[in-house]
Amino acid sequence: MQSGIILLFVYNLDKGSLSGMSDYQHSIKSAKTPQCNLYFLISTPVGMKKTWKRFINDLGVPSKFLHRDEFFQVCGMRKLLVPAVYVQAGTSFHELISADEINHIDSTDVLIGLVTKRLKQHLT
Repeated sequence: MQSGIILLFVYNLDKGSLSGMSDYQHSIKSAKTPQCNLYFLISTPVGMKKTWKRFINDLGVPSKFLHRDEFFQVCGMRKLLVPAVYVQAGTSFHELISADEINHIDSTDVLIGLVTKRLKQHLT
């Protein structure tokens, strides 16, 4: 696609915590929305979902997966809502998919479709 940009997938989890795994297990056992729907949509207890990994590898845009504390350190802003997807171009950040949108997605396929659609819109 286009060089010079990076997709940032930002979890609503802090780095180094075991909250990711416990959050995943909690969401399986509970009908409640998980703390980080993005993590739930793209991960399994043993790693990234195969369909998501294939999508990211074939996307043609570099992607990074950051915990919220890592993202806040990189972007310098703490008032952003996560989970979210951002496009980074140099030192600029553009929200591609909001926390509210991610929190209403119920399948990996829907997330893939939305990322594809928004990225095409962003690049045109």
